[in-house]
Amino acid sequence: MAVDRPCTGAGVVSGAGAGAHPTGSLTGGLLDRLRRLDERAAVTDSRGRGTDAVAFAATVERAAAGLSRRGMCPDDVVGVLAPVCPERLTAVYTVLAVGGVALPMELTSDLETLIELLTATDVRIILVTAALADIALELADRSRVRQVVAFGAAPDTTPFGELLLPSPDGSDYDPARGLFDNGILGYTAAPSGPRTRLHPHADLARRFRRYAADLRLAPGDTVAVDHRMSEPERAALAAAALWNGASVVTADAGDPCDPCGAPPHDALAALGVTVRGAPTPVRVAARR
Repeated sequence: MAVDRPCTGAGVVSGAGAGAHPTGSLTGGLLDRLRRLDERAAVTDSRGRGTDAVAFAATVERAAAGLSRRGMCPDDVVGVLAPVCPERLTAVYTVLAVGGVALPMELTSDLETLIELLTATDVRIILVTAALADIALELADRSRVRQVVAFGAAPDTTPFGELLLPSPDGSDYDPARGLFDNGILGYTAAPSGPRTRLHPHADLARRFRRYAADLRLAPGDTVAVDHRMSEPERAALAAAALWNGASVVTADAGDPCDPCGAPPHDALAALGVTVRGAPTPVRVAARR
């Protein structure tokens, strides 16, 4: 399996607007910042299902501590199996917050490709939405995966809610405490096997800075991210939005605002979208 994983140190994002300084990962310190901003931003899907931004950031921090208690270490690769939705963002950011590498698996990939990918990257944990839990369990049976953590109720899986429980001994991992490299692992299928490429923290941070500056993200914005974006683009843009007090709305193929593969303008307007993420992040309306 060919692997293209550039090696780089983690960095600190600075100058990303109004004193935003995420450290260690794209969401390191986000919770404290959102509390200071005191804005009513949210992370939802196109049907309005989701949560407010403060609760979203708190969930990422608590889940990161939970993954650490379950044995996840920095540099571990963790699989993510979910459509483009708030849960997928939660999963990716949680893995990054522990210093790990998120491996989002595309729903269009065949099982054999995913099994080979999971085995080659030594994935031991998969985070999955409940509707896809059966696929994750089959992948686990045919690879080295030992834990399947599901958003929602699914037989033979660990409920994601268990990651949010307090530590039994009162000690906990602080996802904002350290600087480490982390990243998102992309892949493409090839005759010789899946080829992977790591997008490290430094790359994600560069995207974050560019989006925050070029789009002038601020409270009152609503940023749409959808399935046509690459994972690094989606993660960096959504993080930049949240850091600057903006809301995020996700759209997957088949969502009401994406019936034909591209959200129509009137659907975006109905959702209050001011910045569209795909095909290229661009402002489509003035912030409210």
